[in-house]
Amino acid sequence: MGKGADPDVGRIIMKKFYKSFSVAGFGLLRQRHLEQLEKIEADAIGLLRELAVRHGASISNIKSQLGQDLFALFQLGWKRNGFFVEFGATDGVLLSNTYLLEKDFGWTGILSEPAKVWHNDLQQNRTASLDFDCVWVETGKEMQFSVVEDAELSTLKDYVGSDSHSASRKAALTDTVRTVSLCDLLERHNAPKSIDYLSVDTEGSEYEILRAFDFQRYTVSVITCEHNFMPNREKVHALLVSNGFVRVYEGLSRWDDWYINTQHFNG
Repeated sequence: MGKGADPDVGRIIMKKFYKSFSVAGFGLLRQRHLEQLEKIEADAIGLLRELAVRHGASISNIKSQLGQDLFALFQLGWKRNGFFVEFGATDGVLLSNTYLLEKDFGWTGILSEPAKVWHNDLQQNRTASLDFDCVWVETGKEMQFSVVEDAELSTLKDYVGSDSHSASRKAALTDTVRTVSLCDLLERHNAPKSIDYLSVDTEGSEYEILRAFDFQRYTVSVITCEHNFMPNREKVHALLVSNGFVRVYEGLSRWDDWYINTQHFNG
């Protein structure tokens, strides 16, 4: 749990997560077990939503798909005036992991989104610093970007077949985008050396981006990273563990992995 988090609530949530593992077991889930697991997860998210409201959140501003915003705030003790980095940000509202943080908790940060279809709405919806380059291993490269009808599934062309959404990208249009490394993105927008929350969702290129990141130059307290159950998931896990992170709440995060920096939370 984060500094300032309610330990009693944390224990309740952990019990629910442990129960979800016992329900799932190690084999294939039966339909009845799936229903039980979904109920347990819904209860845990419901508890976090209640806590968020107690700390000043508006239910209508909770936009994340799996509760990533609630997880980050809970781990950080419902911190106000923190700093986030989110990519890809879409329109800044749809499935956003940082909208709640900005609107109700006074956070600032950086939103990166290379898909042009989102840019106008993103500028209207958010007050955070915006960047329209594509976060990648290096800065200044021009790469092909596949834009699909379900625009939140758009990704670099090299990764269109990297996950379970590959069929949705078969009719993708191609655009050319410029790249920026994560470190250069932070420097470009004068980010603090301590990042409270990093949200990573690039539809396949997450490992390469994080592998190129200098974790000694910038410290990060909480990371959520989409994996879609693809092989790179464990590469990301090994990389983050080697940099002092631990994966938590797998019973809740589903196709995301959620990490906390052990130095921050044990220090």
